[in-house]
Amino acid sequence: MRRKDPALTVVDGPKLVLELAAAGVTLEALYSTPEAEPTVRGCRSLCELQERAAWHVVTPEALGAVAPSRHPQGVLAVVGVPTWTPEARGVWLYLDGIQEPGNLGALVRCAAALGADGVVCSADSADPYSPRAVRGAAGWSLRFPVCPALELEPLAARFRLAGGTVAAALGEGGQALGGWRPRRPLLLVLGSEGHGHRPATLAACTERVTIPLARGVESLNVAVAAGILLAALAGVAADPILEKCTRKRRA
Repeated sequence: MRRKDPALTVVDGPKLVLELAAAGVTLEALYSTPEAEPTVRGCRSLCELQERAAWHVVTPEALGAVAPSRHPQGVLAVVGVPTWTPEARGVWLYLDGIQEPGNLGALVRCAAALGADGVVCSADSADPYSPRAVRGAAGWSLRFPVCPALELEPLAARFRLAGGTVAAALGEGGQALGGWRPRRPLLLVLGSEGHGHRPATLAACTERVTIPLARGVESLNVAVAAGILLAALAGVAADPILEKCTRKRRA
């Protein structure tokens, strides 16, 4: 589903809508079926929508005609898209050509859960605010810094100028994760599993890092790889396991 208004997106499902409302995310409009109305009335912040005539009770057929999912769950909200500016501090992810919305959403959720400061997407990545990507992020793209359609080189230059690291995550050939100690601020660049990084992307990076893999496995899903990298940076991952994989690979 392509968004017609770049300032708005659609969130489907009572659980996610209620979570966003409870987190203070502003909902522009709400649509629910009569069956879902009692659930909505239980949320005080959603009842405010009724006061400004922004809550509409519609038939299941009408809701299904506009819902972004095949099986709508009776509640749909129109939500404003936040605007963020990336900063050269902490740890940021740069998603280079990640075109599958579900993967992109999972990457945003990983970043939010594992202590990153934000996510930046290249212009040829999927729309991080599409309904599928928002659903994959469990709504975190609407309450965590996510910046769409930005070029890598100007952003990388800011991180380098701040004395930080711009690192490309590679399937092979980079420094093993177990011994990797990047300077912060860190811009961690992730490419798609199928296509990897473009030459221009690698030229903008100052370091390369690789997750050691066992049993001849060639690559990981990009969201899985991001989770491992961010967990290691946050001190969550068990270094002895990573070191063991490194020793196996070198043997």
